Amino acid sequence: MREKTIQLIVIVGVLALLILTSVQFFWAQNIVELEDKQFNHKVKIALSNAGYKLRLIQHSSISTIHPVKQVSENQFIVEIQDIINPIAIDSILQQEFQDLELELPYNIAIYDCFTDSVVHSLGGSKQQKTVAAEEFGVNWNLDSYNFGVIFPTENRYRQDLNIWAITILVILMMAVLLGYVIYLLVQQKKLDDIKNDFINNMTHELKTPISTISLSADVLCNEENYNHPERISRYAHIIREENARLKSQVEKVLQAAFLEHEKINLAFSSVDLKEIIEKAAKPFALKLENLSGSIEITGPAAVIQGDPQHLTHLFSNLIDNAIKYAIDAPEIKISIQEQERYVTVAVCDNGIGISADNQKNIFKKFYRVPTGNIHNVKGFGIGLNYVKLIAEEHKGTVEVSDNLEKGTCFTLNFPKESHK
Repeated sequence: MREKTIQLIVIVGVLALLILTSVQFFWAQNIVELEDKQFNHKVKIALSNAGYKLRLIQHSSISTIHPVKQVSENQFIVEIQDIINPIAIDSILQQEFQDLELELPYNIAIYDCFTDSVVHSLGGSKQQKTVAAEEFGVNWNLDSYNFGVIFPTENRYRQDLNIWAITILVILMMAVLLGYVIYLLVQQKKLDDIKNDFINNMTHELKTPISTISLSADVLCNEENYNHPERISRYAHIIREENARLKSQVEKVLQAAFLEHEKINLAFSSVDLKEIIEKAAKPFALKLENLSGSIEITGPAAVIQGDPQHLTHLFSNLIDNAIKYAIDAPEIKISIQEQERYVTVAVCDNGIGISADNQKNIFKKFYRVPTGNIHNVKGFGIGLNYVKLIAEEHKGTVEVSDNLEKGTCFTLNFPKESHK
């Protein structure tokens, strides 16, 4: 997938999320306003019915067309003709609120215009208090008796909060989903780039020895060279070396295919790690000699349960990397130590080292440590991923530590107990 395509998807996704957010907030605002209107309407109906019943009890009439007034968002007052008992009005209100499914707690307040005081109590409670009207904080009609119903502000807000909470939750879920999709697209783009690099690198790696073998074979087929055995011997050696190189590259490609399998079947047996390491190092002896390098293996024989073939490939990969990334003559030191429960193997070199940022990625499939404009290091980026996989299949671990430009050290821990 192209970078421009990903950018277009991100832009469209963000715009869609912003539009969805706007619509969602608009919808939530309308729902809140509708809920408030329905609530206020129900309260007014309940208070009108309560006022009508009180007038019947008091045998009085009110000339006011709209006896119920909403003086604030959560305060309602009803004009009446005479003082009433808070318990009596509370019983009527409870019935009216129940009929209209109004379940919020409320306070009852009764204003006495002669004493300019307010008797108030919590709905459903028989405890009453009396305070001066101006201290109660309601804009009463000072020319008549009034009773009021006050709904605590926090309870009204709590109703609205549920709607806003659902709205925000939906938006967050969409934002997380969009972020995850973008993350997958970016990861897919990286994977595509890595695989393309792998294919290009593999093509070059396989093409070079094949071309060399083909040219050398042409030289050997030339009858003019039959009388020059030294030339024939030299080109025969070239063919053998390039064939070995080609075989090594094919094995690495097969390793890449092997890593695609979800289940790895290993043939476990008792193996001596020191013998395995010495076997893995043997094919590199000539290359190290040509590079004036050295490899030193120290430590006791240590027997664990493992697959000898895959363990050999594991250490071959580490030794091969140590040679590839050497600054001068490769100096490889492999030490074996027996712990109480583990056998520890440290593979250290004097190479270019690995930065902290790259250390987080070196065990990923197809990842290769960038070397700037230097392209002399060949490989497919599967060796360390294979090392980590095989170590974990042996119930072990692998860690990397280094001092940049002074070398790298890979530390592997294998359990000593039998593999189950």
